[in-house]
Amino acid sequence: MEWQTTLGRPVSLEGVGLHSGKSCRLTLLPAPADTGVRWQRVDLDGQPIVPATVDYVAGTERSTTLALGEARIQTVEHLMAALAGMGVDNALVQVDAPEPPVADGAAAVFVDLIRTAGVVRLEAPRRVRRVTRPVAVSHGNAHMVALPADRLRISYVFVSDHPALPTQFAEYAVDPETFPADIAPARTVGWLAEVEALRRRGLALGASLDTAVVVGERELLTPLRFPNEVARHKILDIIGDLALAGRVQAQIIAIRSGHFLHTQLARQLAAEFTEEALA
Repeated sequence: MEWQTTLGRPVSLEGVGLHSGKSCRLTLLPAPADTGVRWQRVDLDGQPIVPATVDYVAGTERSTTLALGEARIQTVEHLMAALAGMGVDNALVQVDAPEPPVADGAAAVFVDLIRTAGVVRLEAPRRVRRVTRPVAVSHGNAHMVALPADRLRISYVFVSDHPALPTQFAEYAVDPETFPADIAPARTVGWLAEVEALRRRGLALGASLDTAVVVGERELLTPLRFPNEVARHKILDIIGDLALAGRVQAQIIAIRSGHFLHTQLARQLAAEFTEEALA
């Protein structure tokens, strides 16, 4: 029998949001079994709670946004990936702004936060959404397929013709052993040519050379942490977005996919496969 988990104690972090540029205090708290991950806007009247499920996805431009009524939380995917990658099933995430801190542009800071809190067992069986037949989604030239597997494993192809950022491939099983060192440190990618246009639209206001792989016209403005860092970060994004369907057991193969397609696959998996207790 595998058991559900939660955090051992509350922990907090402060920083600015990747897109909003607004300061935010984030607090992770333990939560009861079978509640999953929930986000709470403590700065709003009534401190509304938004469940982290596909039913509450409200936007996928450059990040994944959850919303319920007037309560919106943008860029949830990096923390969602950290919780899933570290095996945390239940948690309450409190924020006092519309976007959590960008931290390191990846999930390593969130992994450290989870390690500080500790992960504890709950007396309830862990539930998993087991993929038993192939499921495919596409959007333009982006494609994803979920195949039956004995664990969550993700393969990603990042396609690029940039002279300093060639096509990359990464593949990892997702578990608390591989996630901290191989996936969590991989940062998001940002194209210098797009920054001003994004900022005019209220995006990337908190981005910097410290929190992204910044790509210039012909060169990288920040050194890579891994030769395939961008592909690894895309796997991180997929982990976070798929977590909106609960704990998924499948082989995921993705080419050029982004948050829209990730959440479409999560929605389809949630609709086609029921959760079952892990023996």
